[in-house]
Formats: sequence, C-alpha cells, structure tokens
Amino acid sequence: MLDIALEAAKLVKTMTVEAFYSAGKFDYKPDRSVVTETDIRVEEEIRELFAKRTPNTLVLGEEFGFEGEQKFSSGWVIDPIDGTRAFIYGVPLFSTLIAYVENGEPLLSVISFPAISTMFYASQGEGCWLESSGQSLRQLKLGEQSPKSLSEAVISASGIHSSHYNSSEGSQIYHLDAIVGEARDFIFANDAYQHAMVASGRIHGAIDTIMKPWDSAALIPCIREAGGEVCGLNGERTQAMFAGSLLSTATPELAEQIVELMAP
Repeated sequence: MLDIALEAAKLVKTMTVEAFYSAGKFDYKPDRSVVTETDIRVEEEIRELFAKRTPNTLVLGEEFGFEGEQKFSSGWVIDPIDGTRAFIYGVPLFSTLIAYVENGEPLLSVISFPAISTMFYASQGEGCWLESSGQSLRQLKLGEQSPKSLSEAVISASGIHSSHYNSSEGSQIYHLDAIVGEARDFIFANDAYQHAMVASGRIHGAIDTIMKPWDSAALIPCIREAGGEVCGLNGERTQAMFAGSLLSTATPELAEQIVELMAP
C-alpha cells in the first residue's frame, strides 16, 4: 500500500508544480476555506489511480468527500492540496497528503511537498523516511535529548484561528497565548510543514486548532514512526484524525503540558 501511495504522490507532482507557478483560479467554499482547480484535478487523478490499483477500497477526499452508507473508518484519505492559501499566494510549502486508514487509525502515509521536491513517508513499524531531491534517503528518528519541558522547546502554530488572538473561527477558543508566553521560542509555520519539521527534529511541537480528517491522517504515521507524540488538543490519542484539532510533539511530556495550558 505504501508503494501505491508513493506512486500517487509522484503522479500528481508535475501537474501541481506547474499549476503553482501559473497561479490558477480559486474560489471559496461555504466555510470560507479556499479551493482551486488544482485541488479538484489532483484528487481526481489520485482517485483514478486508486480505483485501478485498489478497486475495492473506499476513499475519503477533501474535495469529493466519501460515498458510503456508513461513517468512514477504513480506506484511503486524500488532501490534494493542503495549505491552499500558501499555494495561491506563492508560498512553496503546500503539500499533497495521502494516508491509508484501518478502523480510524492511519497505518501509512505520504506527505509530499512537490514545489520543493521533498517527501516524508511512513508505514507502521517501518519508520519515517525523508526523500529530498539531491539528498540521500534518510530515516528520521527523534533522539532522547528532545525537550520534555515547554520552556526548552520551540513550538509552532499554523495560525491564530480558534484562539484568544482570533476567536472568529472554530467552536473552541484555545489559549495559544499561554504557549507563546511559556515556550523557549515560537514561530508560525505552514500547515503540514510544521508537523514534518517536528518529525525531522527541527522544532519540538506543532499546533493546529482546526483540522479535518484529511488534514490530519497523513501526519500521524510520520510523527509516530519518527518517535514523536500525536493527539488532539483535548489530549485524545485514539483516532486522533477525527479530533478536530492536532498537536504533534517530540515527547509525550511536552504534549501533556501544551494540552493543559491550551485548554479552553
């Protein structure tokens, strides 16, 4: 299955990069999230590949949803362009996210950053790997020296939505301000990229206050296989892709502190 996910990510890379540099059209969904023509084309291409390679496997995607009589729990999950605003505003850190899920738990995933020719991928029990153009394939493993205290950690967030800085979005108002005040350093990083940086050990925690299953699913195996911790901002680790938010950290202790401080 991982080979198929990697094939899908590579299949749509050229199309995605060409569209990024040509700045295609975009529109707003009812929830004010942005959708481009490329989102739709990329998901169509991946779904077509999955239909050929795994014809009896269900698919949940951001643009075309899920066709089934029951709630989605197993199958492929696709986010064709994660970080659509980055895509349309010229920031090359958008990604294509692909995961395979069983019983609500992602077992393998690919996080592809096509504009910078970089992919992170993982499979349960097989580790997390970084493939980047011009570099040797490298396994990512967080070390024992990773900080357990927020005062020693570098933390990022994808934005100020659903926080005391901006309460206009989301159903919860999280204390992001408490993290900014306590962390050794704090930055804003783009969507999936910040979680990939946790897996690679560049930063120690990444916060997303509003997440859909297709936003989260591909991030979870990479973080966990690198030795990190993943949960919702409510602290829930089981079926975290459905938590509505996502926190990734280098250590469990760091996750516990952030969850406690950010609690609505």
